[in-house]
Amino acid sequence: MSQDDVTQPVPSDREGEAAKHRMFTGPTRLLLPLALAVIVLYGMKYASSVLDPIFFALFLTMGVSPVLYWLKRRGLPPWLCIVVVMLVTVILFVMFALVIFSAVNQLDDKLPVYEQNLGKTTASVQQWLADRGIDVGSLTGKTLSPASILSAAKALLSSMAGVFGNFFWLVLIFMFMLAEAYAIPAKIQDMHLDRKFVHSFVNFADVTKTFLFTKGWLSAIMAAVCGLIYWAFGVDFALVWAVLFFLLSFVPNIGFILSVIPPFAVCLLEFGFVRALIVVVVVIVANSMVDNVVAPRIMSRSIGLNSLTIFLSLFFWSWLLGGLGALMSVPLTLIVKLLFFDSFDSTRAISEIMTTPVRQIAKRKRRGRKTDTPAATPAAE
Repeated sequence: MSQDDVTQPVPSDREGEAAKHRMFTGPTRLLLPLALAVIVLYGMKYASSVLDPIFFALFLTMGVSPVLYWLKRRGLPPWLCIVVVMLVTVILFVMFALVIFSAVNQLDDKLPVYEQNLGKTTASVQQWLADRGIDVGSLTGKTLSPASILSAAKALLSSMAGVFGNFFWLVLIFMFMLAEAYAIPAKIQDMHLDRKFVHSFVNFADVTKTFLFTKGWLSAIMAAVCGLIYWAFGVDFALVWAVLFFLLSFVPNIGFILSVIPPFAVCLLEFGFVRALIVVVVVIVANSMVDNVVAPRIMSRSIGLNSLTIFLSLFFWSWLLGGLGALMSVPLTLIVKLLFFDSFDSTRAISEIMTTPVRQIAKRKRRGRKTDTPAATPAAE
């Protein structure tokens, strides 16, 4: 046996590294992170009942944390600041829950009035359409029946009550998170993490706290105004619609529209179309004044997300975490963008797409083509 037959070629370290590099190039480099993301997302969807109160308590803590620091600057000891904020928040939660649950019980008492007015309204609409050759009798009989209206209203109120469904665990998690509100920033600094991640964490905390706190008290003022408008026009469950307006104000793009539909329907069934239309117009005018005059001056700092990202995040987080996911879609998207995409160079392009409007990207492309054209002309010649 010759020496060449005995000796086997041993791959060098450089060849092994090259083989590993070839494994993670091409489609594999894209498919592997996507596969891991799918596994993580479906795990989150399976554990949504556990993640919902945790995320909700986290963002609630971040939303009220500016009040903690404000009280501390006024000379109150830290433990007293935490107790005051905790008690006020829990009392507000209890009040919201009592308002919603009492509305569910009162809805049965109002049903005969709604049923009678619904029959009159449906008959007039059918007659008006029949005079023009349109027959919708079978459609209105099934879709606009009192039973279907009642079930839809109860489903809406039950979904609102679902926000407070895990009330005990939500309050308990919120209490522990609030107790650590002063200590967490110092712990992050002591952990000696990567500088980019620390910067992203500080940016996320600053942007999210400002957004939640400012949006919260602006929505509370506007919810009080809407409640007074509904009460002044005699709309039933005015306090419930004010609470609904406050909750749905955190749902981007379509939250305001969804908050106006139930009081419009109730006012339509009780007083008719004219008063219902007047109520909706007054609410829209008041909300437009707040959104276009007051809010831009107070919320001077943007959250850094374009309209398309906010709109898509609404559907994504509502699919992943349910109704609470829709309420928390903006801060959840800020977690993904600021803590993950901004922290790594390989994902910073995705973060820029989420931030930069599409029209600005198109302008950059056109500008790049203009700058490339003169350089390419001499080479062609």
